[in-house]
Amino acid sequence: MSTSIRSTVLLCPFDATALASRLAGSPAVWRLIGNRPSHRLWHVGGPKASVAVKVTGGENPALALVRESAALDAMPAGNIRPLGSGANLRPAAPLAWQITPWAGLTTWEALRPLREGAEEEREQALAAAVATCRAIGHLHAAGWTHGNLAPHHVVHPTDRGPARLLSCTWATRADKPTSAGYDGGLVHLLSPELAAEMERSRGSAVLVDRSSEVYTLAAGLWWAATGSWPLAYHAYRKAGFDPNTQSRSRLQRVIASGDVPITAPASYGCPEVLAPLAAAMSFAPNRRPTAHQLADWLNNSIPSRRYGDS
Repeated sequence: MSTSIRSTVLLCPFDATALASRLAGSPAVWRLIGNRPSHRLWHVGGPKASVAVKVTGGENPALALVRESAALDAMPAGNIRPLGSGANLRPAAPLAWQITPWAGLTTWEALRPLREGAEEEREQALAAAVATCRAIGHLHAAGWTHGNLAPHHVVHPTDRGPARLLSCTWATRADKPTSAGYDGGLVHLLSPELAAEMERSRGSAVLVDRSSEVYTLAAGLWWAATGSWPLAYHAYRKAGFDPNTQSRSRLQRVIASGDVPITAPASYGCPEVLAPLAAAMSFAPNRRPTAHQLADWLNNSIPSRRYGDS
């Protein structure tokens, strides 16, 4: 065993190491792909399977991973299910781990051709955008919301199966509030009404409804397709406003105000893709499309092309 693999195994609890190696088959090759102080992620590949192994340390990260494993077990059929999970929540050194199937490219990765103008891969990227909407549509139809939706949290299996959801720590039934401590996910993708609620809640539980999540879905696809935020911060009425230097709370207040316009689709390439996304974000909450309707809008924006399942 090489030094890198030996050190990787030592950083992973024995039960998780043994299960991941057994699931992958021998020889199992471990590759560290995420390495933060409280979070490590490995891809483990072998002749039988490829799996993802996530390990978290520290009270809040460990509890979050335990909550995510429970949510994945309870979420509607067709989503990723943990192949194994465990936790040791001793106060001195809390730790949790989770193993899931290795799912494939994220929506962020799948939409790279749109960001880079790669015309020959455009059709496949558009299919991934529609599949992302379908995945959220199925989740909403089953009475759930994701709560932390972003292009990096939806994956597209290599077997061309339906898109699946990752980072489900805050997933909940649509009529139930989140756990306390919910931060709303990536602030630039928040709907104005959820940003306002986050400001009011100050860390208390909030209700994430499907309309707010459709806004986030459209905003995240815009970001993945262009590499830029969907809001035109440069047009904000206060001169010199730089979103990269603002605190999260300040950005939430600005987004909640509704004073920041959505960037005009024509200012980027692929306007026929961005126009439906801009429309979904522009509507008042009670007039927004469902996730399935947004998928149809994206389909219909490209004459002669149809993607995704109904």
